[in-house]
Amino acid sequence: MGLAIVQFEHIGKHFFAVPVLHDINLSIEAGTVTGLVGENGAGKSTLMNLLGGVYRMEEGRMLLDGREFVPADPSEAARAGIAFIHQELNLLANLSIADNLLIGSFPTTAGLIDRRKARSMARDMLAAVELETSPDTPVERLSPGQRQLVEIAKALGSGARIIIFDEPT
Repeated sequence: MGLAIVQFEHIGKHFFAVPVLHDINLSIEAGTVTGLVGENGAGKSTLMNLLGGVYRMEEGRMLLDGREFVPADPSEAARAGIAFIHQELNLLANLSIADNLLIGSFPTTAGLIDRRKARSMARDMLAAVELETSPDTPVERLSPGQRQLVEIAKALGSGARIIIFDEPT
């Protein structure tokens, strides 16, 4: 049995006094793939949104690497190494793959975006998911499956240790 990277202990969450999570306990080991399966409305996305900093729990506690973890927002969860790939992808269709992969973290030289280095970084990120296309390709030209691979490449490129897929197709 490996070490738990994430633990949910007695988690509770309500929306407008309606309980959506009640006494949830779950441990996820590092280096594993874990799937949550259940009917619509069972609370799968809500639980993952707690970990991703989208919602705040009302009961219980979450542990990340054995320490209490209560992200205030998605950016705090991202800094902790958690990437969330939503059902509705968060790509800007009119921008290139490279721009989408590196937005917010472009490499710079003398205060200017280093496009050559950006393309190289994007190529490496695409290679990690075996997507063989130019980083200069506009996202709007990609199939839905290719767009999802770009999202995965972005998560891996950010150094995410935990990648959450919300209803991947």
